[in-house]
Amino acid sequence: MDVVLTLAGNLVPLYALIVLGYIAGKFFNVDRQTLGALGIYIIMPIVTFGYVAQMEFRPSYIALPVVFYVMITCVCFIWLAAGKRVYGDSRANLMAISSASGNTGYFGLPLALMLLPEEWVGVYIFANLGALLFEATILYYLAARGRFSVRESLIKLARFPTIYAVAAGVAYNLSGAGMADVVVTYWEYFKGSYVVIGMMIIGAALAKVKRMVWAPRFISLTFAGKFIMLPLISVGLIMLDQSALHLFDAQVHKIMFILTIVPIGANIAAFAVEMDLKPEKAASTILYSTVFALISIPFSLYLYENFIAITP
Repeated sequence: MDVVLTLAGNLVPLYALIVLGYIAGKFFNVDRQTLGALGIYIIMPIVTFGYVAQMEFRPSYIALPVVFYVMITCVCFIWLAAGKRVYGDSRANLMAISSASGNTGYFGLPLALMLLPEEWVGVYIFANLGALLFEATILYYLAARGRFSVRESLIKLARFPTIYAVAAGVAYNLSGAGMADVVVTYWEYFKGSYVVIGMMIIGAALAKVKRMVWAPRFISLTFAGKFIMLPLISVGLIMLDQSALHLFDAQVHKIMFILTIVPIGANIAAFAVEMDLKPEKAASTILYSTVFALISIPFSLYLYENFIAITP
């Protein structure tokens, strides 16, 4: 229990930044869209390039985004089928995308910075490409209930600058050229600012929720997919690799687990508003999952470290 409390204590500063973002959005009218644009189009690509350029790249890492994409897609369609049996309306779509979509960027990257050795954060970012591809394809399709074609979804993906930052980082990494000390120094500034801006974006987004919705059945079903089914699938794949495949080492296993235990992605709220997909229920569920993650993440990591992880 002491270990769980210690892990929870380490998360408190991140949640303090969320609270600051909420205050800024609620009382000082700070625009979430402006913060988001700053994070997505300027800070995140620079941070991403730096980590990927400096990581120890291995050919086996190419499989990581594919594995993660398939994993969350499976959860999404399983929960879509379950949601159609329970609801039979657009709530099934919302439940499916909420169960599969995690806040692997704004929340997950600061978490990875806290839990992983710095040289492994680039691998986390590379694996997270699977989540970006899922968002641009399956999530867009289900959120719009077929309104976006595959071509339109891929165009949206092509506009996401992190894709190009990863590609540039891999190319630079493979070139063997190192990063100059002065470049690393300024890159460190961007890395710190991303943690602050990213967490405050979550708070600013939650500040725009006009009315909280409490839907116990919907929340329970969504949480079952997000916080139980998805991590269990990840654990199953990790144990398969540990016992038979031996493709990845312990840090990669931990990365795959971290990707599955973060709260519901904040972008779900934006999709719900744009597509008129129960926006207040979506925003409320995101808020509940973010609060719940303060307990679930330390507990999940405790179970992982003590019963699943193999010490290298």
